[in-house]
This record gives sequence, C-alpha cells and structure tokens, in this order.
Amino acid sequence: MAKTQGLIAATHTPMHPDGSINTSLIPGYFTFLQKNNIRGIFLNGTTSEGYHLTSEERKIMTEAWCRAAEGSDFKIFVFCGNLSGKDALELAAHAAGFEQVHGISATGPFYQNPSTPELLAAYCAQIAAAAPEKPFYYYHIPVLTGIHMSMAQFLPIASNLIPNLAGVKFSHTDLEDLMLSQDADNGKYEILTGVDEIALANKALGAEGFIGSTYNFMAPLFTAMFEAFESGNLESARKLQKLAVRIVRTLVPYGYISASKFIMGELGIPNGPVRLPNRQIKEEEKPILLKELKAAGFFDYSCKPL
Repeated sequence: MAKTQGLIAATHTPMHPDGSINTSLIPGYFTFLQKNNIRGIFLNGTTSEGYHLTSEERKIMTEAWCRAAEGSDFKIFVFCGNLSGKDALELAAHAAGFEQVHGISATGPFYQNPSTPELLAAYCAQIAAAAPEKPFYYYHIPVLTGIHMSMAQFLPIASNLIPNLAGVKFSHTDLEDLMLSQDADNGKYEILTGVDEIALANKALGAEGFIGSTYNFMAPLFTAMFEAFESGNLESARKLQKLAVRIVRTLVPYGYISASKFIMGELGIPNGPVRLPNRQIKEEEKPILLKELKAAGFFDYSCKPL
C-alpha cells in the first residue's frame, strides 16, 4: 500500500444556526478542498467536534463525504473513537462499508484511560477488528487524551494484536518519539503528523503525510513552505512556518474551531457555529479578527475561495 503524501485536512462539521449538522455543504466543501490541492480528509475527529456528535450524526457525516468523493482518489480517514467501546466498534464497522474510506482511526479512552501500552493495544485491537479490511491508525494526541505513551513502544506491541495496523496520526510535539516511531519495524508504519505549528520540523525529520485543521483554510502557505524547504531555501521556509504560528495564535483567543469556521465562511464554505463547550466567536469580534488576520498576512496565503 502506497504511503499517504501531502496535506490531509481535518474537517469541520458544517452546522445550521441551531447547531444541527448540515450535510448540504459537503459537496461544495469537497470541491473547495480539491481545488486547493488537499489529498484527503480526517473526518469526525477533534476539528470535527467528533466527541460532541452523536454516533448517528457521525455516520451521516461519513456517508455524506463518501457520496461527495465517490469516483475520486480522495482519501477519507474516519475517526471512530468513543468513550463507549461498543459505539466505537459500531462506527468502525459502519465506516468499513464504504469504498471511499481509506482508513479508520481511534484514540484510547480519555476517562479511565489505559495505563500500559499493552492495554492500549488491546483496546485498539477490538476497534480495528470491526473493520479488518481497512488500515487502522492510532490517533496519538496526549494533550487531549492524557495518554502519554511512547508510540515507538506502542507500535511493536500493537502489531502483534492488530493485523491491519497501518500507523499513527501523530499529533504531538515529541520529536524524539516521532523519529523512533518512523523507524519502528524497519519503517513499516505511516506516521502522519499533526500539530501544524511544527509541520516544518516534521518535514525535516522525514514526514510525508500531514493531517491538520489549518489546511482547510491556508493550505497554500504549507505548500509554499514545503517547496521552499525542498529547494534548500530554509530562510523562506522558516518565515512561512512562523507566519502559520502567528495566524494560529491570532485565532485561538476567539475560540480556535469557531474562528476557523468563520474564516471558512469568508472563503465560501459557511460551516456555521460550534457546539458547547467550545467557545463561539461573537459577531462584534468578527471584523476585529479579519483586521488582525489581514495585518498578519493571512490572505496572502489563504485557500482559493470556492
């Protein structure tokens, strides 16, 4: 199986003003991402507010994206993690029924979480077994799950329990563990990196596939950054990475996911509000944010509008 390369967008869940999901936007959202050279999506995860969606809503989102991407080479990774193991199995089995789904993913449970790599592997194995024909990627994001385990230690243990283990969505800043994970089992696994603010460091350490929320709205910045790096123009690459960091830090005070959804609306994809406990950007804050983003240089590197 060819390893994933390029930018994978961690998508938002489009919502109506009342907070109900809005699948009517998915075809346009798909076209928008393709237009901006996005290779696939990570669906129903953190950026999607996946843990604030019902299992039925998550299934509906999977179905809508698979319909939109039908016949394309767009890769869809479906997050199936759930505090209910039974629901996680059900979501995995559902996702496995769609040809367009490239792989499934899950975190370990962040309440009464596993205390050893063996327990984490056993937990993931039951989810992966519900979709045996689909590659399984563990979602490593300890800042949210509280599961602080070395992926370099986890992968060899998990490989004995999970025949369809494909790799890790590595949303962590531990670059030592990243490098060791890349070498696990002689480089057998895909280590798809998150944390967009250190994408350049991940690239320098050999990352090829990148999953992140900012690729929804500023993919051209990262494309330019990687091109600068590959051509040996490190000064330009570093400047672009610093710009990405400044833009993220500009968004955070307004509620990162909400502010990101607002920006998507400015680019032609009105993804709507967020669900509690996420902070909702206020109407009076929107022109202030736009002014700050313009001053930061965001619109020089934003995605092309639909």
